[in-house]
Amino acid sequence: MKFVMFATAHPERYSDLFQMIRRMRIPDGIKIIQKLEIFGKPDVVVVFEACDEKVATDFVKQFGSVGEVTTLLAMDVR
Repeated sequence: MKFVMFATAHPERYSDLFQMIRRMRIPDGIKIIQKLEIFGKPDVVVVFEACDEKVATDFVKQFGSVGEVTTLLAMDVR
């Protein structure tokens, strides 16, 4: 399953978000496809694959302390 995570840093935690993205914990069951720093909002986009929704949720929780995080399920267009 593919997911897209959007993260917008809390103003006082901006640099913390970028440090977390560079050094994120990647558990078993997660494959990072792409990490993007954005000039604008959101500040970061991470496209990743996860074996299921629980693994995806557990992965993105690590970013919640430094910003607002939204994660969406993505599907290939055929």
